[in-house]
Amino acid sequence: MFKPLAAAYSLSLQHYLQASHGLLAVRKDDFYRLFKPAWDSSFIKKHALKAFKATGIAPIDPEVVLKKFRKSTLTAPPPLVNVSRATITNLINQAYDPSSIAANNLSEILLRLQAAKEIAEYEKDALRAALHVHQKPRNRHEPPLDLQQRKAFHSGAVWWSPCKLREARFRQLVKEKEKEKELLDKIELKEAKENNRIYQLKIKEAARAAREEAKKVRDEAKAVKAAELDAKRRDRDAAKAIQQPQSGKRKASKPAAKQQPKKRRVGGAGGGTLAEVAAPAPPPTTTRRGRAVNTPAKYR
Repeated sequence: MFKPLAAAYSLSLQHYLQASHGLLAVRKDDFYRLFKPAWDSSFIKKHALKAFKATGIAPIDPEVVLKKFRKSTLTAPPPLVNVSRATITNLINQAYDPSSIAANNLSEILLRLQAAKEIAEYEKDALRAALHVHQKPRNRHEPPLDLQQRKAFHSGAVWWSPCKLREARFRQLVKEKEKEKELLDKIELKEAKENNRIYQLKIKEAARAAREEAKKVRDEAKAVKAAELDAKRRDRDAAKAIQQPQSGKRKASKPAAKQQPKKRRVGGAGGGTLAEVAAPAPPPTTTRRGRAVNTPAKYR
């Protein structure tokens, strides 16, 4: 409906401009005069029915709208591998007459494109190889060669022979190998220390486990011994409790009798009387330097 309206209004506006030779401008009051004929010629029964049919309103046809939202799966032809001049010529001969001008023109265009494609692929591979070489990591901090010159050399310019360069490179290679060997030795020493540390930890762990096991055995033995002693003590107490009613009352305890001093004989050989004389006290105990030693009471 609106497409015929736009076409009719454009046509009436074009007629107006042609009639005025472009000298008159289109004003607001000219709009309705130009728009009304376009409206009357567009909004008619024929155009309305055509619009209803295109949108599936009358007659009712939902497929008119639904088919616009369905995606058609197009099957692409199989790609051509190793496209050559003979392949292109055969394809063109199958589609067109080989003697026609169109076939010759198409063949020439395709051959040019095929040649340009091969050249582009060759340049691409060359650029990729060059880029790979450029991006290859380099040792920017490469040490200088150990070039040794004679002591009697006095010239300002230095020219090194290939032999000298080979010798310098060999010396540098030897130094690098020595550095690698030192690094490997350090790594091996570090690994040996780590293994030794782990071994010592295992030994300590085993010793600790052995101590815990021995302590456990000792504790069990002490518990068994304590149980035996407790059983013996209970048996002894039970035996005493049985014997006590049979023995009756216990006699009162008496103080211990004092030790009587020894008697010594006094008199001549022909006989004499016996006199009770107390034994003299023992001499005091002294040290080597003459100091008196106080003997404890329980040892007197």
